[in-house]
Amino acid sequence: MKKIITLILACAALTASAQIDSISTLISFQTTKSKQQMETNQQVEAEQQVDCYPYLTPISSYEELSTEVMQLQFGKADAAAKKLIATAKRRHESTADFDKIISICHKGENGLRGVDRVIIVDSVVVDKKDFLKAYPISADLGILTLSDKGDIVQYQTQLNGMVLRPEGTDSTDLQLTRYYLENERLTEGTAIEGLGIDGDINYPFLMPDGQTFYFAARSDDGYGNYDLYATRYDSDSKRFYQAENMGFPYNSYANDYMLVIDEAAHLGWFASDRYQPYDKVCIYTFIPNDSRQTIDYETTDIDELRAAASLLSLAAIPMTDEQKQAKVQAKQRIKQLTSRLSPLTSQKDFEFVLNDTRTCYTLDDFKTSEAQQLCREWIQKTKNLTALNEQLQQMRETSPTNRQPILNLEARIKELQAETHNLEKHIRTVELVK
Repeated sequence: MKKIITLILACAALTASAQIDSISTLISFQTTKSKQQMETNQQVEAEQQVDCYPYLTPISSYEELSTEVMQLQFGKADAAAKKLIATAKRRHESTADFDKIISICHKGENGLRGVDRVIIVDSVVVDKKDFLKAYPISADLGILTLSDKGDIVQYQTQLNGMVLRPEGTDSTDLQLTRYYLENERLTEGTAIEGLGIDGDINYPFLMPDGQTFYFAARSDDGYGNYDLYATRYDSDSKRFYQAENMGFPYNSYANDYMLVIDEAAHLGWFASDRYQPYDKVCIYTFIPNDSRQTIDYETTDIDELRAAASLLSLAAIPMTDEQKQAKVQAKQRIKQLTSRLSPLTSQKDFEFVLNDTRTCYTLDDFKTSEAQQLCREWIQKTKNLTALNEQLQQMRETSPTNRQPILNLEARIKELQAETHNLEKHIRTVELVK
């Protein structure tokens, strides 16, 4: 059985301005599950009424301690945990949870010595299930595709039709596989080697240079749940160098993932559910540095350092006049980006899945005029089907005893469903085969 990774994080409700007053419970994440563990996680998931990753299991009700860990108050958390350990020992109780917290505090304190001085331009809270819509990226950067459950992202580059896909038995056992798209078909996949991560890997993004690679992973080496990692491709050995954890402020004790950089716009984005309700995620927009600019741990005020590392309050992060001006200019570039049409930001007229690598959202997305015309028929049939289903629902509510009209309408709906299904297959044949 795969080693169980237990990590600590905290969750809290967020105000509209992305600030928080408190953080709720300390939780752990388990990357593999025995039958009993799966039943427990399924029960928790049912209680939360959320069908998406991650699976969370409360391990502590010590809200004050978990708040201190999330806000990077490691000294206070360490002292509080040691007191709890002493109490547990007197009562002959397990100290395992508190031992983990102390270990996390020591690792986090070391992390504060390497905080990247990055300018956070903006942050927006969105639904986790379709968070990619908040990324105003152009097609030049590739295509990001979110799975139906919202827990896996496939990335198709503009380089040689390369497709990077996380694969595994489920969303808690993932490794990256590389494919190539040839004639609208995927070649046989090969595993990505050399990353040096013993854990689940997801949310890939390869820079247009074909060398710099970002992804998210869960492992014992991380801070907690998904962490962001970076590496580069070695063309001589034809494999990636061992990936490095990006540290604070990109990572936290929550889930941090899907880092994308647009070099042309000099902007970057990453997602994090730190300080968020379970079904929400915050998208941070930042100005990427050409190289890491580490904040001086010895000379920087500790509260300012924690603010820059935790992103708890963007207003609390000190900025120079030059940085403020850079932020203003970056916001102007964001407006320019969002005004352009892209697969992730444009209005979708419809969604027609051709195969596992290609989806059409407008008529112009089809390559053949015949498929476009057939799609117009499909759109009309789909609208008719929706209208008939609404009519059927109304008849069932207002005239439930008038059976014959209901039966007639049900039969017509069944016929239209079959017609629509056959038309969908015909469209795929025309677009992909002819």
